[in-house]
Amino acid sequence: MRMKRFIFPAAIFLRPCSAFCCVLLLASIFPLAAQKVAPRKPFDTDMATLRSRFTEAVGQDFEIVKDEIKQRSNARGGGRYWLVHLKPKHSGYFALTYRYDYSDSHYSHVEREFNLGVGARGCRRGPPHLGSYHRFCIGDTIIVPIVINNFKRHEFSLKSSLYSEKDDAAYETHLAKPATQDSQRSLLNNPLADQMRYVGSTSHKLLHRNGGYTLEAYAEFEAQRPGRFNLALSSAHSGLPASVFSDAGHSGSIPIIIVARETPVTLLASSHAVRGYTMGYDGREFVSSTSGDSYMTELIILQPGDRISLKYHSHVRSRDYERTERASHLQSDIARDEVPPPLIIKRPFGLRSEYNFTEWLVDYLPD
Repeated sequence: MRMKRFIFPAAIFLRPCSAFCCVLLLASIFPLAAQKVAPRKPFDTDMATLRSRFTEAVGQDFEIVKDEIKQRSNARGGGRYWLVHLKPKHSGYFALTYRYDYSDSHYSHVEREFNLGVGARGCRRGPPHLGSYHRFCIGDTIIVPIVINNFKRHEFSLKSSLYSEKDDAAYETHLAKPATQDSQRSLLNNPLADQMRYVGSTSHKLLHRNGGYTLEAYAEFEAQRPGRFNLALSSAHSGLPASVFSDAGHSGSIPIIIVARETPVTLLASSHAVRGYTMGYDGREFVSSTSGDSYMTELIILQPGDRISLKYHSHVRSRDYERTERASHLQSDIARDEVPPPLIIKRPFGLRSEYNFTEWLVDYLPD
């Protein structure tokens, strides 16, 4: 016996369901609309308490000359910071640590530690390392960034140790480098010669796991006399005229200021250690993560005698090329014809404050 199949209109089943859903939706909307939700504050830190705690920790060794709140845009990484401007009262080695309760269940609190070395007035600071300065002089202003965000219960501590004139002498010796000679040096056009001496170029290979390598070339300069400019570098064998680089604004160039030895400057306390603490099952806190952080800037401030090394060229060699080198017994030395001389371009001084944390320094540049 063949049974008949009846097809019912879908509207018969959907209409009651739709009506029921609408009732539930309306019932859920009106109670929410009646509730007033207080806007969340960006942070609830009492600034007076914050200043008092910070002054109590550092007041014996540093003078607080200024403080300001800075909010970074989301495009620049976000975050709300308290920038404290400090002047050291005496030389020494300092470990400035601050802690705060973290707004996450994973961490109970976080500690950040800055290590600051302060030499005598007119000391040698040396060039920055990876965009960070670690050494300052009496008379300098050090900007210490304290992250605020929505963290709570900030606390501060400072440890110090003595500094002597022998430490300054030892650092001078550390910075001293032998006069490097380069056969190409006399042939290069150096538009920076009044402020910076071209010392020479170096190169090295970055080996690839599967064979081949990347050859990188670096140009070394030594600061001579005070001045400010932007430095751009390229390979002299790039085939492009210098006007292409000099007309390109500040993009791809490095802003450099050379100051006299005794000139005080304002620098950012940048590189620091970060330690995250977690609450254990027994109620005791333990270090659960360690890392480093750095408020890097693109600005380089030098004194006469400081040397910097900047990459200006790189190219990749294949595995087959490397094998050919080995077969030709060239692997021990890099052939000089593979490393073109640098093309040195001088541009007017200018900062790109939209990158890194350079924006915190633009109002405090040395004359």
